[in-house]
Amino acid sequence: MRTSTRLKLAAAASAIAVVAAAGNMTDPAGFGFFASPARAEDGSGGPENSKGNQGGQGEGSQGAQAGQGNQGGQGTGQGGPDPDSDSKGPQAGGPADTGSSGGKPVWAQEGIPEVELGRLSVARSPDQVLDRAYAEALATLTDEMIDFYNIASDDGWVALLDALSNDWDELSLIDSPLQNLSLMKEALDGTSALSDLGVTTDNDTLLAIFLGVASDKTVAISTDTVIAVTTILGDPVTGSDADDLAAAAEAIRIAVLAGHG
Repeated sequence: MRTSTRLKLAAAASAIAVVAAAGNMTDPAGFGFFASPARAEDGSGGPENSKGNQGGQGEGSQGAQAGQGNQGGQGTGQGGPDPDSDSKGPQAGGPADTGSSGGKPVWAQEGIPEVELGRLSVARSPDQVLDRAYAEALATLTDEMIDFYNIASDDGWVALLDALSNDWDELSLIDSPLQNLSLMKEALDGTSALSDLGVTTDNDTLLAIFLGVASDKTVAISTDTVIAVTTILGDPVTGSDADDLAAAAEAIRIAVLAGHG
């Protein structure tokens, strides 16, 4: 193993340990994003069902994506930010982000935290783009991908982070930011369609995976990131739920960064 890779893995392991301790993440079931009646008390509404395609084919506003594992290929850009860009996310009081109706979306009117979103800014894609990506993701889900998403339920949270850090090139998973965010949007009501396709990992862990894999590898995921992205997706996660999801997704992001070497 290269010295630089060892150092990255050591740094990632250290950071993951800190995040895990802070977020009580030794067991995925302990996240408890939806433990209390609910997020309705935080003013969150039910999400619209929208969907995302499989890794390597980044579609929509993310531009061309590099595939990972055995899921290579390129996607078709639709005028959005480059996947590796360090663009800022939408900001309160900023220019209107108009959809097909020509009006401001609710999140643009009410504002979101000022936070760097990078690849996560594709959450602003029109509903029809997210819907198409979601349908393609489910259509291309393979047994190998199901095995990946079941690592946490079969072997535990630490095993999931270890696989992302050390076996990235051998893993099959949905890698596209747009596809992950469309799956996240669908799962924000507490259930994921992946559960009907053989995935047994709990929904909270899946949310962390979707967000952590979708994010730029070098841009930290904070509570404000979670609030901004989930607000754009139409089902805001706030308070302690946002703290927990941010900590879990950040651990995923760090593991992915280590896995890329």
